[in-house]
Amino acid sequence: MINNRTLTRDNLAKRRKVEDASCLFCVENESCHHLFFDCVVARRCWSVVADLLGIQVGGDIVSIGQFWLSEKKYSVINMITSAVLWSIWKLRNELCFQRSGWKSMEVSFYKILGLL
Repeated sequence: MINNRTLTRDNLAKRRKVEDASCLFCVENESCHHLFFDCVVARRCWSVVADLLGIQVGGDIVSIGQFWLSEKKYSVINMITSAVLWSIWKLRNELCFQRSGWKSMEVSFYKILGLL
């Protein structure tokens, strides 16, 4: 899911001219790591998930990928982390392509819950 082909603004800029390389949620440069882990929206999502699950998760791809290796034992954690990643990506694309405006963190949480 998170790889060099993800068309975040930094990767898109390698293919064509990008007027604004900043994250759609904040003013930092958008990269895969930034979008999914360092952005204020992502950090808030991961903070809530970490508090709910009682584990450290969401700091980077390794912190969530470690649970993917043991299939059934962490299936709930895997579903939740996948829903967070997918929701962040979908919300970012709505802002980018449908030109919808940022509403609130509650909208992000409802999208995650809707996937679950």
